Amino acid sequence: MAHKIEKKVKSVKVKKEVYTDASMTRRLLAYFIDWYVGGLAVSFPISMIAQKLYGTMLRQDIMHFDKPYGLYAGLAGLIFAFLYFVIVSMFVWKGQTFGKRICKIKIVNKDDTCVSWKSMILRQVVGIIFVENALVTASAIWHQVATIAFGVDFVTPFKYLGMALVLVSSLLVLFGKEHRAIHDFIGNTKVVNM
Repeated sequence: MAHKIEKKVKSVKVKKEVYTDASMTRRLLAYFIDWYVGGLAVSFPISMIAQKLYGTMLRQDIMHFDKPYGLYAGLAGLIFAFLYFVIVSMFVWKGQTFGKRICKIKIVNKDDTCVSWKSMILRQVVGIIFVENALVTASAIWHQVATIAFGVDFVTPFKYLGMALVLVSSLLVLFGKEHRAIHDFIGNTKVVNM
């Protein structure tokens, strides 16, 4: 009898959502909102440290902070980036940053299931911040942190490499068959309408 019940439970199918790809207009608007809000999130701890050290929040260039405070400020900024781009997207607005929420789009796994931790970290941190590494404030901060930590200029080469990768990523979104950016391929995700 237990075997028959177990067999019936296994045959129940889970209803899966079917989404449509987000429009380029919504994705672009969400990007600009997230660029701004994400930049504020990254800048917040840097501003607080600058205020404490120099009496003004206007001093934002961590490469010119007294040692080791530039490194501390940069690491704090990267933690805030992680909070905004990953934690908020996973716990506050399942699959959405603030910009995506405003634009009524969200990130899902490529197979239309809810985005997983692994996919979100691969997409947002590895794909956007470290690989494409050009058009978000967190990317500039990690370049500066690496430069401070290792004494080698990471800013200049990664800025140009990032711009080239962002161009390729944009072309994939605009003209690719799946309309997925490099960071979507890395995270195995896509952006869809709500």
